[in-house]
Amino acid sequence: MQAISKVRNVCLFGASPDTGNRGVTALCHSVIWHLHSRNVNKITVFDHGRGQRPDQVVFGNERVTVNLRGAVHSRRLYRTECLWTIRMATWLNSRWNSAAHDISEADAVYDVSAGDSFTDLYGERRFRSVVLPKLIALEAGRPLVLLPQTYGPFRSPEARATAEKIVRQSRMAWARDADSFAALKELLGDAFDPARHRQGVDMAFALPAIPPRNLSPKIQWWLSPEERRQHEVVGLNISGLIYNDPIPAAEQFGLKANYPLLVHEFLDWLLQSTDVRVILVPHVTTRSGEVESDPDAVQKVYDRLSPEHQQRVAIAEPESTPSELKWLIGQTAWFCGTRMHSTIAGLGSGVPTAAVSYSLKTRGVFATCGQGHQVFELRYQDTAAILASLKASFLRRQVDRELLAKQIPAVTRMARNQLDEIFQSITTDKRQIRSS
Repeated sequence: MQAISKVRNVCLFGASPDTGNRGVTALCHSVIWHLHSRNVNKITVFDHGRGQRPDQVVFGNERVTVNLRGAVHSRRLYRTECLWTIRMATWLNSRWNSAAHDISEADAVYDVSAGDSFTDLYGERRFRSVVLPKLIALEAGRPLVLLPQTYGPFRSPEARATAEKIVRQSRMAWARDADSFAALKELLGDAFDPARHRQGVDMAFALPAIPPRNLSPKIQWWLSPEERRQHEVVGLNISGLIYNDPIPAAEQFGLKANYPLLVHEFLDWLLQSTDVRVILVPHVTTRSGEVESDPDAVQKVYDRLSPEHQQRVAIAEPESTPSELKWLIGQTAWFCGTRMHSTIAGLGSGVPTAAVSYSLKTRGVFATCGQGHQVFELRYQDTAAILASLKASFLRRQVDRELLAKQIPAVTRMARNQLDEIFQSITTDKRQIRSS
């Protein structure tokens, strides 16, 4: 039996790097980079794959070795990656399941719920896949840290009761904005402890920006100092989820504005009324033909342009890492995105950034940076109103750049400091590791 003196082994759930969503991967890489900077020997990231696989995460010239390990919500109990099987193995204190063994031996289990998935809005099955890793960590007696994320909403009393149990028993629980923190406090009730339950910011603000390994000659030329003096470069992220099949998307999310029309009219305005160059930035890369594919949406938008206008539009490399996309977005004079973490890359780089949003979570993140006025809601505003707001946002970009210059350093420090505080809380934890 020995007291924890140094964190050497951390497991990470809820930030699987194999989803194609660069936002979730950004959360994953932010944690990995921080743990690497603190000399953690073993970082295990749970994903949707099979078994254990060594992997390396590239941050420029640095390569960080991690262990990828499958953990999926499945009825196939014979699979070692099945979360129910892993849970039963922890109950039995069994070593035959290596995933359960890794969790039981961890100094801490981090969980970020993909940033916004700690809710039952997406159905009972999805909720179970989100809460099972948390329950497994608690039942294995490991310090569970809920990293900065959104909490709720919870429609069913059963889901809410499960969430209450988890946040109360966690070593720490962090919210990523004021609204999420209010929801967390409501869940905790009289169990709220200001030392353990904290308000932070989205971890992607701490993600390092790394120059891309594969940057097209066209974009390289545009970003050269002499060219940027002649023509500003702006960036646009288009969400495939609500562009590729807009009618079902509008019904599902209750959209008032016509998203494809908005994208077309705003891009046309940029190309006809200004001399800027435009980089289209995909942020979710699923297989071509799938409704969520940002590259499909971006290509459709590009293909409808005239040859003359296509010369002033470029498409970012879809397989870029989150750090590379953050660097690229950080080179723009103004950015607009629908995928929230694409906009965090802009905000965190001090770039004047607008969000075309269909989710409450975006406004809270922008408010953290004093930029709540830059969120335009597809659910509550019509196409003409958002189009006018985007034009106004672009035209006042210098004002917002100056505002961000005052706000962002503090937000970035908070993003880094919160990870330091979390790490310190685990390092000084007096609970004991069970002897093997």
